[in-house]
Amino acid sequence: MSKASRPGTTLPAPMNRTAMTHRILLPGLLLMLAGCATAQAPATVPAAESAPAAPATANIDIDLLARYAMETFDVPGMAVGVIKDGEVVYAAGHGLREAGQPGGVNTDTLFRLASVTKAFTAAAAAVMVDDGKLSWDGPVNQVLPALRMNDPWVTANISMVDLLAHRSGLPAHAGDLLLWPVPNAFTEDDIVAALQYFPLDAGFRNGYTYDNVLYIVAAQAIEQAGGTSWGETVDTRLMAPLGLDRCFAGVIPEEQMRNLAAPHGGRGSDWSVIERNRIPRQPDKFSPAGGIACSLDDMLTWVGTQLAGGVGPDGTAVFSPAAARTMWRPHNPLGVSGAEKQLHGTNFKAYGLGWRLRDVHGVMEVSHTGSLDGWRAHVVMAPDLGLGIVTLLNSSSSAARSAVSTQILYSYLDAPPIDWVGWYRDQQSSGGGSAEQDAEPDRGPVQPARPLARYTGQYADPWFGDVAITLDEGTLRFSADKAPKFTGPLLHHDGDLFLAQWDDREVGMDAWVRFVFDPAGRVTGVRMNRQMNSPSDLDHFRFLDLVPVDNAKEANR
Repeated sequence: MSKASRPGTTLPAPMNRTAMTHRILLPGLLLMLAGCATAQAPATVPAAESAPAAPATANIDIDLLARYAMETFDVPGMAVGVIKDGEVVYAAGHGLREAGQPGGVNTDTLFRLASVTKAFTAAAAAVMVDDGKLSWDGPVNQVLPALRMNDPWVTANISMVDLLAHRSGLPAHAGDLLLWPVPNAFTEDDIVAALQYFPLDAGFRNGYTYDNVLYIVAAQAIEQAGGTSWGETVDTRLMAPLGLDRCFAGVIPEEQMRNLAAPHGGRGSDWSVIERNRIPRQPDKFSPAGGIACSLDDMLTWVGTQLAGGVGPDGTAVFSPAAARTMWRPHNPLGVSGAEKQLHGTNFKAYGLGWRLRDVHGVMEVSHTGSLDGWRAHVVMAPDLGLGIVTLLNSSSSAARSAVSTQILYSYLDAPPIDWVGWYRDQQSSGGGSAEQDAEPDRGPVQPARPLARYTGQYADPWFGDVAITLDEGTLRFSADKAPKFTGPLLHHDGDLFLAQWDDREVGMDAWVRFVFDPAGRVTGVRMNRQMNSPSDLDHFRFLDLVPVDNAKEANR
């Protein structure tokens, strides 16, 4: 991990491509934005005596909004753009590409899109459907025979729509350990083969469970159908025709490895660059779910193409109007909370294909967020208004991302004026802090461990592979064969329960490790759960079923 001292509040001036012509501020917001470094603004901005109709153009100063959000949420750099009725009305970079290094963010700076990538994968599938090489609703295993789910009927019937709309029945985020943290030695074939081992707890086509691995499987189907890799398909069939020369799904040419944002963690007096998540030249195996790198300029062209039903700025159609309608169709209904109804006037929510859908104060919204350690991205579109918003960050602040996008969107709506930066700040301070560490409940006196040598040995899980538990100078150590980031000491907690603390502290997913013994005192298995430090943490380890290698061999005979 490289660290650099934060340079106070001296940030590069916004680097604009296009400035807005109207910058009338919401009542009271100017003072809050101008004093962003120290302001303690109320969440709700007092409304004018007679509320104006929804404006034709945004009525906020986005330069000040970006600075307000960056100061409030401690964000090194940000790029923000707005397209309205086919014209870019605002595009600017703010802040630093990398803390402690020269160079500010501009509209040509590359950012990782994380899950905003999913819309590109859905569009690549649309290209294959338009070509007659794939079907939205036909069985995927007709083009990808290696695909096997935990249920034979699901294996024979799961479709591209099921994959892209997160309605496979898999538990949420099943298989993410095959993707992250990087680097690891798992392959795309490993990911496809792993699906047969995950239970379909949610029920096939019976709900929404977000799973990144489904987009890896969809990309494999695209590759089999089209005869070229997912990255090459996206680059040649989507990026090239639209002139997106600073947007990359496949290999990034050496000469394009310039003007790169860096992913940052940490807050306070310094930021930490998350080295493992820098923009790579070679695509990662998780790329179809979250690996594209793109500039703001090219993202605005992409969003304009989406708003135009697949037609680029020069009239080139990259996918058909029918495909565009299919991707924006609600394929998987989602629940609407009372808070969403009250706050946004939302009456329906659904997942399309690579897009989330809902209504906001009577206006249709098509959007997706992207989250990867050190990166945040957000695309918001209001098709009925001809409006698209892109927000890209080189930090992990979901609050900053959402606040900026929402403030801009609301400036176009006939809705109560709210200071969204202040609102998200208040939400974060009231409920977004770190929870207490997820320790075992108090069971009285700590039970001693067995002799440490009793825990050592080779263990295996059918999809995760081999794990070694060794004894090194009186300390047990955990080492995953295909996931080297999961290497570190096992610290005794109570009885047969240990805490794995990974050597690479950037990994951030320490895990409880419980050894299971039979009445004869022989190890029969190892169960793992993530040590939860925040309500947003996900327990990827719960799917592991590690057993001694000799037992695994016996079970496979």
